Amino acid sequence: MMKEIIVVSGKGGVGKSSITASLAVLLNKAGVKVTAVDSDVDAPNLSIVLGTDITDFTDIKTSEKASINYERCKHCGRCVSTCKSQALIDLDGTPKLIPFLCEGCGACVLVCPTSAISIVQVANGRVGVEKTRYGFYIVSGQLNIGESNSGNIVTAVKVKGEEIAKNSGSDLILVDGPPGIGCPVIASISGADYAIAVTEPTPAASNSLDRIFSILDHFHIPKITIINKYDLNPTYAMKMIKRIQKRWKVPVIQIPFDENVPLSLSKRIPVVEFEPKSPSSEAINIISNHIVKAIL
Repeated sequence: MMKEIIVVSGKGGVGKSSITASLAVLLNKAGVKVTAVDSDVDAPNLSIVLGTDITDFTDIKTSEKASINYERCKHCGRCVSTCKSQALIDLDGTPKLIPFLCEGCGACVLVCPTSAISIVQVANGRVGVEKTRYGFYIVSGQLNIGESNSGNIVTAVKVKGEEIAKNSGSDLILVDGPPGIGCPVIASISGADYAIAVTEPTPAASNSLDRIFSILDHFHIPKITIINKYDLNPTYAMKMIKRIQKRWKVPVIQIPFDENVPLSLSKRIPVVEFEPKSPSSEAINIISNHIVKAIL
């Protein structure tokens, strides 16, 4: 039975995508058929870490905006005065739409006396699929600049990921989740069987970790924690471990700071491939083995 694991972090910049990429490579080497999914549609970079250039993209329509039929428009200005988001402006007596301000609420449709305005679906993102050099597929989504509804784009990306995983006979969908705790995160963890929460030894990351734990508990998703670069502040890292185990009763794995990681990123190669015997690679191997034994 195919499983889904999501890698999350309450705070960005803690190494989530780098760890996801390395886990995908290691699990694939271990004989686990993996499909990788990048659900951080606001800033997708899993393909960058994997050294994969995605060229096959399809538009996604999950947003609605106003559309004006000027053949019916009588230039009365009611729509302009009604629009609270200021997406409609009067330009020389003609209503003009500013698309990135339109929220698709439909108020303009209600007040238009000639039914010249309608609400239509528009493309607000895209999803792409590519086969990596390691033999497994990656599915990635992108929210268009200035657009909203990133949570809906995340859902569309995950649906596409499930389709690719089934068609390729995958055992595991490995999802690189968005940072934070907002709507995109909620959409990304939906349906996950297991979660890996990545953090670092700083107060900001620690506070964010509590919030992401609360969300995972709400959805009854089992989890482990990774404290990345723990040796940059080992005293604080130890305090975090004690608090995590006492309050949340979650297993903790530590990854040391490793100069090979930024070097590998500059080469677009996961660190476990760039330097398999490096300290971080050995720690990620432990996590990979844990997944194989405990989850799959």
